[in-house]
Amino acid sequence: MALRRSTAARSRSKAAWEQSLPGYLAWSKDPAVGLFVVLPLWITYEVLRLLVLPDRFNGAEFLIYHWLPPVGLSLLTLFFGLTVLLCGWSILQRDIPWIRVGLVTVLEGLVYGLIIGPLAGVLTSYSMPVMAADAVPVLAPTERTVNLVAALGAGIYEEVLFRLLLLSLLAWLFTRTTNAFGLPRWAGVLLAMVVSSLLFALLHHVGQNLPDIDAKVFLFRTMAGLILAALFVFRGIGVCVYTHALYNVHFFLGQY
Repeated sequence: MALRRSTAARSRSKAAWEQSLPGYLAWSKDPAVGLFVVLPLWITYEVLRLLVLPDRFNGAEFLIYHWLPPVGLSLLTLFFGLTVLLCGWSILQRDIPWIRVGLVTVLEGLVYGLIIGPLAGVLTSYSMPVMAADAVPVLAPTERTVNLVAALGAGIYEEVLFRLLLLSLLAWLFTRTTNAFGLPRWAGVLLAMVVSSLLFALLHHVGQNLPDIDAKVFLFRTMAGLILAALFVFRGIGVCVYTHALYNVHFFLGQY
């Protein structure tokens, strides 16, 4: 009974805190607004992928299309359709300046996208001895468009898979476990962030033998995953997707 009252009190406290937020911060964190902001990027990527690299997939897409056929494609189509319906219903029902919030969300994602790489690098350097970085190979000009399109896709699908779906599911499971043991809710959320970030980093090394995995690269990707997980928890899916996608674009452009 005390646990139930404690949970209800936390819910009221959270609702009161969110109502006190300035309009943009509350709106942009809303899942419907976040998916509305992501839709144009998602549609743009799918069109470009069909035109430029119809036979290539990023890691998250590979999981959906090849490890779960034909269920994966059906689930993705269903998810896309539900996203469109949710956004349409929300636009009709809610008094939100959708376009203005969307543009500011993209700008916020751009800012985070520029700093996430250096920040993850700093966290990595504090987690293990700093090693000399390998030279980044210069890609052939003919590969530029292909890699930029792939960068957008990774930002979308990896965030949908690892943050929107996996992190949300793990947080739901772990918070119920921590509640059962009388532990604070944030402990379950933090554990979900760590586990999803480790799986996110591991995805990028699929196909490699364990001894061949560069520990610093793996740790860097884990730190980047933790930063993105924190953005998802505190700022929502829209900011998270644009941060990841624009970081990838910035990374690839920096190679030329």
